[in-house]
Amino acid sequence: MLFRRPSREQGQWLAVTQEGAVASAARVSTSPDGRPRLDWFWRADADTMGNALKALQRQHPLRGASLVGLVPHDRYRIVAAEAPDVPREEWSDAIRWSLREQVDFAVDDAVIDVLSLPAATQLRQSSQTLTVAMPREVQADLQLAADDHGLRWNALEVPETALRNICALGEEEGKAHALLAFGAQQALLVITFQGELIMMRHIEVMLSSITARDDSRGGALSRAALEVLRTLDTHERVHSQAPLAGLTVALPPGASDDTLQMLAELIYLPVKALNLADHLDLSAVEDAAPELARRASAHELLSIGAALRGWLAQQGRQQLQLVDPGAEGAASVPWGARMGLQLAGAALFLCVVAGGALAWMQHDAQSRLKASELKQAELQQQLALLTVPPVVKQLEQLRQRETIQRQMRDVLKGAGAQASTGYSDYLMALGRQAQAQLWITGLLVEGDGRNLELRGRTTDPANLPPYLARLHEEERFKGRRFAQVELQAVVDETETPQGLTDFVLRGELPEGDGASRQAREEAR
Repeated sequence: MLFRRPSREQGQWLAVTQEGAVASAARVSTSPDGRPRLDWFWRADADTMGNALKALQRQHPLRGASLVGLVPHDRYRIVAAEAPDVPREEWSDAIRWSLREQVDFAVDDAVIDVLSLPAATQLRQSSQTLTVAMPREVQADLQLAADDHGLRWNALEVPETALRNICALGEEEGKAHALLAFGAQQALLVITFQGELIMMRHIEVMLSSITARDDSRGGALSRAALEVLRTLDTHERVHSQAPLAGLTVALPPGASDDTLQMLAELIYLPVKALNLADHLDLSAVEDAAPELARRASAHELLSIGAALRGWLAQQGRQQLQLVDPGAEGAASVPWGARMGLQLAGAALFLCVVAGGALAWMQHDAQSRLKASELKQAELQQQLALLTVPPVVKQLEQLRQRETIQRQMRDVLKGAGAQASTGYSDYLMALGRQAQAQLWITGLLVEGDGRNLELRGRTTDPANLPPYLARLHEEERFKGRRFAQVELQAVVDETETPQGLTDFVLRGELPEGDGASRQAREEAR
């Protein structure tokens, strides 16, 4: 388990984030009154993490600081799962095998960390977790950027947990709290309870649409509000024991004053604007305090949230680590590209000095090489005269047959695993394509999932073709043909609105689809 690092969690943390062409950094400590204090905040133009660290080092000392970096939102996965029945420190290894079908990268050497959900959020007896999985090369890229400047990350954060650290500051006793922040390409909604992350949702709405001055702003806010409502409804069903007190919105720079009012009209919970000054001591940042308090961008909030990890760890909150357990000990001996160049220069100098001593060995080495070449030629001639015994040929044929059989067995095993994945993928795919004018009333999956029947209703049969087109983009429905479609108007239901149409879709996977086809080809 990677997140328990008490010695590092008690001090000041310095967080660095880089996205697009912008970088920002923040350091948070504890003020005399016990509140978290923003010691300083920095922002600059930087197109890579390495350039961000280089520019930051010119203004602030970084050596010896507890350094935390932010992983880009598209370089990791968060998966919800039940806690394994093993000791807490073995959760990461126990969950690793179950991630193979849920992520699109190799998990054998992936960096994995697990956060447990508060037990009081739901009625079920089993413990629930959120698992963060990241390819090893992502960690290596970030560490290389730090190595080039003689630095080392003490921890890595993801946007969901960084924003969680800010959301947790606004919680009311015994109630959950939601925070919505608008990023450049998408919005992020997080819900916390008892200081822990229990739900999150990425909403596909661009910041430029939220800050626009034309009619597109209303449509963008409506789409965002709809996704928020869906998440809130899911929270009420899944975490019924943690009622939501309200929704806080981090208004981005450039947003008009009526943005909050428009969202409040669409969302049934109390909605208010985020004011960081209510939770953090901003006196040290002086002129930047008013802007950061009420109009901080999502990028800036993530920097401050990541730097809050030390203060929240003192309150007993879980924090991600996402670095190798031995990274802290290695931090005292930094190894970067500059040190590598220095050592290479020293090695070159030694080579020049030792050149005279090596010259006398050259003639002897050439003589030995010629003797070896003559001996090798003689052995090759003798080998060419030898004939291969029949038993050796038979052994080689048996080895080839064994290789083919092993490949066939692996393919058939993969096909069997694919056929036993259950129904959750179907339901999640249908949930992602849910819309107000068309809904699913029944799902029948037979056998290994090859035969499938969908039943539903729609306000207009014209909604069905575009719905199927979007559904075919889902991984579980790719390549599936609905060979039979039945449409029937709903009649004789007094409590049902008029104009509804029942539909039934029946279909099966193509005969040559997937692992079964591969197995047949290997068998031939």
